[in-house]
Amino acid sequence: QVLEELQPGALGTMLVVELKTGKDAEKKYVIKQIECIEESQANEALKEATDLLKLHHSNICAYQELFITWDNEISSLFLCLVMQHSGQGDLSSVIQEKRQKSEKITDMVIVKFLGQMVDALFYIHKQNIFHRNLKPSNILVTGEASFMLSDFSTEKLMTDEMKWKIRVEENSKAWMAPETFGFSFTEKCDIWSLGCILLDMMTC
Repeated sequence: QVLEELQPGALGTMLVVELKTGKDAEKKYVIKQIECIEESQANEALKEATDLLKLHHSNICAYQELFITWDNEISSLFLCLVMQHSGQGDLSSVIQEKRQKSEKITDMVIVKFLGQMVDALFYIHKQNIFHRNLKPSNILVTGEASFMLSDFSTEKLMTDEMKWKIRVEENSKAWMAPETFGFSFTEKCDIWSLGCILLDMMTC
């Protein structure tokens, strides 16, 4: 059951959903729906995204399931990624709130954030997985000084030129490494983005 639709990104729509089991227990998840131009693109992206199911780290949002669905109403194919629901906000809302109040994020929080994110990035890079879309809205806040990487992007979808153009027009380009504008993604792009986020947090 769909509970709400979150702010859509350039690559897809985010839905908060609830899974009702037989025992009346209810679990919440986030489903990212990404529209694909053709079946081959959807299948390639699905194959690439299966690596995300292997990620098990305390500072990485767990992926539960991946599937492809067809929407008859609009005759479109969607790749769906099911992620855990943190129940709390993201880093962009924290930065925005601090900025409005003219407050700084404490050094303790920044140090813990940096430690957790470097550890999480080291973990994924060791497995040759890149985030590709690291920005404050893709970092979940799970406690006062506890953070999670979420909303990874696959290379197949990030090099979709039409969606790329939409994405570049948005504010999200502020955290993107220069080489990503030429469709080149490495672990260095994630580190660049982390540095930009850190600057944003320290200045608010």
